[in-house]
Amino acid sequence: EYIRFHFANWALVKIPGQPSDYTEGMLKSLLTLADVMPTGYHAARVAHVKPGDKVVVIGDGAVGQCAVIAAKMRGASQIVLMSRHEDRQQMALESGATAVVAERGEEGIAKVREILGGGADAALECVGTEAAVEQALGVLHNGGRIGIHYNNRALGSTFAQNISVAGGAASATTYDKQFLLKAVLDGDINPGRVFTTSYKLEDIDQAYKDMDERKTIKSMIVF
Repeated sequence: EYIRFHFANWALVKIPGQPSDYTEGMLKSLLTLADVMPTGYHAARVAHVKPGDKVVVIGDGAVGQCAVIAAKMRGASQIVLMSRHEDRQQMALESGATAVVAERGEEGIAKVREILGGGADAALECVGTEAAVEQALGVLHNGGRIGIHYNNRALGSTFAQNISVAGGAASATTYDKQFLLKAVLDGDINPGRVFTTSYKLEDIDQAYKDMDERKTIKSMIVF
């Protein structure tokens, strides 16, 4: 019934009231504040997304969905999601994406540039693969900025394009305490929709399998 939690001041956020005070949807949104919502926000912040920017989000998982929300929070004028899954595309459009591109590689890059009338101001790479980094670099205009989730790649020459690259672990509780918790409680954002299926603890193996096989976006374990 009790655990000792080291560094809890950096890893826990106090939510007002009791769980019974909230709807299931609100509890899901509060739960995203432990990880995916601050991570998606961090991508947008380190890429310096600002009002009027044209933004591309690469990756339609929970972090990518939250990056769409974050880009909208920061005032992006256009948000293009690169995604091949219809249910995830629809979710992102409901969260503020203005267009979806299913194509990959050079074809996808060309489509994004056509939609934006040129390159993007910022690309939020929310997959963590070499191919996703290539997509992100490809959609940017000269002087563009990339928020990156990848830790294992020589970026190659970003010099000629004047590209700014940033990324790293999100300080989740900092963002939560500053504004994300309030945004959720006020109903301004609804990141909890990324929890598309709930499971009992004994079904946790299936929960991971379903995420891996793209049957659910984010699994929620209910105790």
